[in-house]
Amino acid sequence: MGERSEIVSADDPFNEAVATTGLFLMISAIIALAFALGSWSLSETLFAVLSGAVALLSFAASMFCFTSQAREQAPVEVSA
Repeated sequence: MGERSEIVSADDPFNEAVATTGLFLMISAIIALAFALGSWSLSETLFAVLSGAVALLSFAASMFCFTSQAREQAPVEVSA
């Protein structure tokens, strides 16, 4: 038979889960930031600091998810 080339699929469920987790973490960071700003304006300092810490932690975790998903190798052509 002649040479046959296939493209290996990049739709790995693990990488999709990492990207989705990054998206959810980014949304939760935005919500936590809104809570932090709202409670800071209401002079609830402790709740503002805790919400700000959650926002920073969620943002950092989402960036980690996005960078680890970005290091995913591009589809390669495999000839059999």
